[in-house]
Amino acid sequence: MTRNRLLVAALLAVPALAAGCSVGDGQPERGAAMVFAVGDCVSVPATTPADPEAARADKVSCTVDPSYTVGAIADGTGACPSAEYQHLPADVADPSTARLCLVPNLVADHCYELGMPAGMVELADCAARTDRGPGVLVQVTQRLDVRDRSACPAEIGHYAWPYPSPARTYCTRTVH
Repeated sequence: MTRNRLLVAALLAVPALAAGCSVGDGQPERGAAMVFAVGDCVSVPATTPADPEAARADKVSCTVDPSYTVGAIADGTGACPSAEYQHLPADVADPSTARLCLVPNLVADHCYELGMPAGMVELADCAARTDRGPGVLVQVTQRLDVRDRSACPAEIGHYAWPYPSPARTYCTRTVH
């Protein structure tokens, strides 16, 4: 009988402990790994911070411009299923972010500066003609919900950015 009372007391304590473990704002504590799923939208810093823990993805609405859609999760070696995905290496991102294989979530007619690590984007002014440093300024001319490199113009300074999943192709032109 005493054993049953202990079991009941332990079972009643679990929900109380779980409720007491949450962080006040619902965000994980610094250093805690976020859990992401394929299809989640995330925001990632456009530049590489000195502290890899600062290069952390945060879940956001898919309407945030720019953001990324998690297209896949890297395998045990840290490799994405396709080289087309944007991917932050483990030496510049926290472990949960380094596992993400990302597809940019961009808007047609908007301009973005490609930052470092390669492929990380930041919203930019298309008319800005200032020295932007090592980044490249590109304009998304079309956003297509298919993976088709041939759907974009084959002109000098125009490029196709195809992604496998979610199927998406961006037609871009280099502004400067």
